[in-house]
Amino acid sequence: MLKQATYQNLDYLRNALGQLSDEQFSRPLEVLSQSTLGMHVRHILEFYTCLINAVDKKEVDYDSRVRDTSLEVSTDNCLNEINRISGFLEDVDGDVEMKLKVNYALNPDEDCETMTINTSLYRELQYNIEHAVHHLAIIKIGIKALEDSFNLDDNFGIAASTIRNKNVCAQ
Repeated sequence: MLKQATYQNLDYLRNALGQLSDEQFSRPLEVLSQSTLGMHVRHILEFYTCLINAVDKKEVDYDSRVRDTSLEVSTDNCLNEINRISGFLEDVDGDVEMKLKVNYALNPDEDCETMTINTSLYRELQYNIEHAVHHLAIIKIGIKALEDSFNLDDNFGIAASTIRNKNVCAQ
């Protein structure tokens, strides 16, 4: 189920990326406080990449992820990264115990201890699914602000529980 939900979110991204020019993708949008669609897509993909790179070490630290700004300006680079993430998912055949490092200091000079929390690959995949849905919702707002004609799935950027609830209420 985790793989299926992740694939669905990645498919939503593939579809959107296939409809956007690199100019639209990297254009600062007022409705997004001058951030770009590319920034949000990069953010989604980097969390998955960070997790993938952490599996062997069995320790994930999203704050220390590599920020690849080339993903903010190139839909092709993003599509390649989506394919890499999908390839990783195909090879996942079981859960892996991991540690999650977190630090909530707002300033680098703040004396705030990094915490280490028990987690697992499955738990982090679940987190990445929810994280992606959140950013897909923001991306949807940005795409609609472009005032061009885009064909997005009705469920783009909507959590599975919300979709299920809407379906129950419609019956």
